[in-house]
Amino acid sequence: MPDTDSLSTYYKSYLKYIPEDDLMEALIQQKEISSEFLTTIPIEKETFRYAEGKWMLKEIVGHICDTERILNYRALRFSRNDSSPLTGFDENFYVPNSNQAHLSLNKISEEKSAISSSTILLFKNMNQEMLDRNGTANNLKVTPRAILFFIVAHERHHLKIIQEKYINAM
Repeated sequence: MPDTDSLSTYYKSYLKYIPEDDLMEALIQQKEISSEFLTTIPIEKETFRYAEGKWMLKEIVGHICDTERILNYRALRFSRNDSSPLTGFDENFYVPNSNQAHLSLNKISEEKSAISSSTILLFKNMNQEMLDRNGTANNLKVTPRAILFFIVAHERHHLKIIQEKYINAM
């Protein structure tokens, strides 16, 4: 786990999603949990929106993919001792400009699985020093270790929303 004092207020709001101390094991298990969960979603729920202006269920999965890719890039840069500041991103711009609304959840899930495999390899190959190097993203100091934490927590957050507001709805 990252030192919680080093986490931004935003990242701290996700602490409730990570009870484990071993982030790598959590990441590996999360890949399997997500893959299994996504295969259980009925096809008629893929395009469901629980409220006006909310994303379709499959767009949430696409958002998880986009976010993980961006976070991986940040972690790669910082782990390689590149501390050039990186800008933030607006997920509300990414989702409508993706092709996810026109893809099946199965295709997006396939992409998610590939991204997760890449994430696991990226972080497995970092040593402790690399995990704790600092960088700046979205005007906040962050380490690859904190990014690893957020990748797992962010996914769990959205899977909980999918379960509560999309699957259990109606």
